[in-house]
Amino acid sequence: MLKKYIAMIALLLGGHYLVGQSYSHYEDPYYSPFERYVYQPGTNFHTAIRQYRMDQLNKLVNTDSVLYNGLRIPQGKLNFWKRIFHDDLLKLDKDDVTIVVNPIFNFEAGRENSEGITTWTNSRGLFIKGNIGRHLHFYTDFVESQAVAPNYIRHFAEESNMMPGQGQRKDFGSNGHDYAQATGYISFNFAKYFNFQLGNGKHFIGDGHRSLLLSDGAFSYPYIKFTADFWNIKYMIMWNKMLEYDQDKANQDYRFDGRYGVFQYLDWNFTKRFSMGFYANVVYAEQDTSGHRGFDIHYLNPVTFFRPVEYNLGSPDNVTMGLNARYILSKDLTLYGQFVLGEFKFDEVFSGNKWWANKHGFQLGARTFNLFGINKLDVQLEYNQVRPYTYSHYTSIYSYSHLNQPMAHVLGANFREGLAIFKYRKNRWLFKAELMATQYGKDKGDGISWGKDVTMPNTQRPYDYGHTIGQGLKTNVYNADVNVSFLINPRNMFNIVAGARIRKLKNDKEAVDTQHLYFGVRTSLKSLYYNF
Repeated sequence: MLKKYIAMIALLLGGHYLVGQSYSHYEDPYYSPFERYVYQPGTNFHTAIRQYRMDQLNKLVNTDSVLYNGLRIPQGKLNFWKRIFHDDLLKLDKDDVTIVVNPIFNFEAGRENSEGITTWTNSRGLFIKGNIGRHLHFYTDFVESQAVAPNYIRHFAEESNMMPGQGQRKDFGSNGHDYAQATGYISFNFAKYFNFQLGNGKHFIGDGHRSLLLSDGAFSYPYIKFTADFWNIKYMIMWNKMLEYDQDKANQDYRFDGRYGVFQYLDWNFTKRFSMGFYANVVYAEQDTSGHRGFDIHYLNPVTFFRPVEYNLGSPDNVTMGLNARYILSKDLTLYGQFVLGEFKFDEVFSGNKWWANKHGFQLGARTFNLFGINKLDVQLEYNQVRPYTYSHYTSIYSYSHLNQPMAHVLGANFREGLAIFKYRKNRWLFKAELMATQYGKDKGDGISWGKDVTMPNTQRPYDYGHTIGQGLKTNVYNADVNVSFLINPRNMFNIVAGARIRKLKNDKEAVDTQHLYFGVRTSLKSLYYNF
């Protein structure tokens, strides 16, 4: 019997349908070239699972034509300088092997006027992608950075010892930061409907700028992902490992404590316009009170519902469930939303007593293309709110976080937020304006958890009832960022940018103003969020 299973697996892995598939490396939400094409009625495209697969995008549009749409293409043989400003820097395409190499960089200088700080960023790296035969596709990148950041990012880095979305930092000079990041994956399809991916990176589930389910705002993590596409359904299950940051171990020769995560998402296109996605994840400690647990085989089955499994293990783990919905009202307007649920007790939810464990949140949003009939004038409006203690657990090792950063919304929990993003593109020029207003309840630093910090144990709450969004140190933040950029090379989104960010934070303890002017030469590929 065992030999039959081995032979079946070998047939799948060596068969006709085993084809390497690449994923889009255009992760920056502001420079995404394909979003207006996937949000069209009748495409049957599953927009909520990012990053997108290139073979599925190419069924909708010619992706090369999209990248160069409205751009003048130089004629003749591509020399070195034409490759810098137009195409892939290096490319090997021989027989059944393809390898592409492109630079990643961000050279930025600016001035933070509120505190009189000269800011700069110096990021250098590259990405390599390709395929070996029809069976294997791969991608890898590495970026090393040093930076002097504006005041609010510096405060974040000093409090968490992390750069937003970019991992652990160390001091560089008198007021700078030194940090690095590497990602990569291998991918292949088998048996026509299935895809397997092994890598280190980030993922995003949702149709919004934010996600209350799984976001790409934290640092990269190792993962194994399996997806199935059939009929109008796309199913994903992913196993990953996250780390618990410990300041006491940061400068010592010790490993950080680990936690495992298992993520399920089933996306169903019910009609040509309407889709609904069903989400669940479970987080559990690599080592708990009973000793070393390691990877729990109970969560290995890809089609098992997590809640019954978790309950029959003695209910030690942190389970989050949710929904994602999308309705394409017209070819230029899409409505979307999410609902996330941490814990639910019917009588407590409807009692009106604001029980601490009523852990839930929701998102409502709309994205429109070609507003007022103006070609490539795009607007996205979004509202998010999450109650206190959502994503947290009775001990920090079970929290829904990775290296001090939330795995869902970048603000954690205990917040309300409104977002408006305006983009207009004309040939190589891109104008972007972003406005954000949020209110959240910050912890007061007295050892009591008021529900925003997902890494703080919720056993440290002040009471059981009467919890509301914004409790604790009520904080208001207003953030506006306006910039204009000129696209040089669409292959790696090489662009020149100039812009300004104005941010105001105010609560009863402090008022922090940020007035940041910046100019940069960069590649806009990675999803990095500074709007918090």
